Amino acid sequence: MADNNGSGGSNITIKSIAKEIGLSFSTVSKALNGSSLVKEETRASVLEKAREMGYSPNMLARGLRKKTTKSIGVIFNDVENTVWIRIFKKISIEMAKYGYTTLIGDGQFDQNIERSHIMSFLSRMPDFVILSPSTASTDNLALFADMTDRLIVLGERIPNINCHYVDVDYATGGYMSASELLENGHTDNIIFTVPPEFPISTQYVQGIMRAYSEYGVPFEKERLIYKHTSIDSGYSSVMDLWDAEKEAFSIHFTGVMVFCDLMAHGIYKALRKLGKRIPEDISVIGHDDNPLSEFSKPPLTTVCLPTEKMTESCLAIIKSVLIDDNKEICHYFLDPTFVRRESVIQNSKC
Repeated sequence: MADNNGSGGSNITIKSIAKEIGLSFSTVSKALNGSSLVKEETRASVLEKAREMGYSPNMLARGLRKKTTKSIGVIFNDVENTVWIRIFKKISIEMAKYGYTTLIGDGQFDQNIERSHIMSFLSRMPDFVILSPSTASTDNLALFADMTDRLIVLGERIPNINCHYVDVDYATGGYMSASELLENGHTDNIIFTVPPEFPISTQYVQGIMRAYSEYGVPFEKERLIYKHTSIDSGYSSVMDLWDAEKEAFSIHFTGVMVFCDLMAHGIYKALRKLGKRIPEDISVIGHDDNPLSEFSKPPLTTVCLPTEKMTESCLAIIKSVLIDDNKEICHYFLDPTFVRRESVIQNSKC
């Protein structure tokens, strides 16, 4: 019966190596798996012969036998956003030290696309999954029923899903953004955020509404515009508000709040094309603190997500479960900070 534990260019197997080097199958297998029962000089000889013959272990088959595939799945929305890429990269680099491969999928704020990624990842039997849900619905999360102890959800706790959580206070982020504009006399504002089905978008808007209430300013829902976050969507969203015949916006505004810095950069582009100055004509506040925002012209005022703490929290949970075999379910709740730069000034008409 053929041994399927190896898959080199010439179908090199453990049996092939054992026959070539004159050792038993068991000894070669133990040497390749790092067993302490094999002498160091024997292990070195086996590894050298394996490299020489072009042997490559079938990690999936090995994982199935050991109930591990040494893989971690990450599903974010909007992987164009460098904040998420930085988190993914740091997790990937750190867990590679322990022999883990990290895979990434983009949910694109779409429940069906997210579900496809989940199904694809689960078919590979990952040891852990990190998910930023595209919806508060539990339909997709139910797919993790057998591995909730190895699932991190980035976002608020969802009822009946007992998994690990790393939650950022997006409501406070929205509150800080709105307070900054209102404090500077900007009561006519446009808010761009992702669809309301996305849980943290709802938090963001709730924070904005709380600030409006405290300042005694009516919140007009028609000024709330839902868009997917990208440079292009920021640009097109502003252009859609422009009435070319009247050479004016269809809705008057002096301030803009936007859920993502990338989208804010697209808004910058559109406003400049229309001859509008930032911040003299329009003040703009972003959200997440993209590394490039500090270098935009003018530097973008924004809400800084605690990216480092988010990454550290995810890694702490993953290592606790996969390396230390800890069964405790963890929940981290993190606060954003406000970064005041040069894209907001006092409304001259106040």
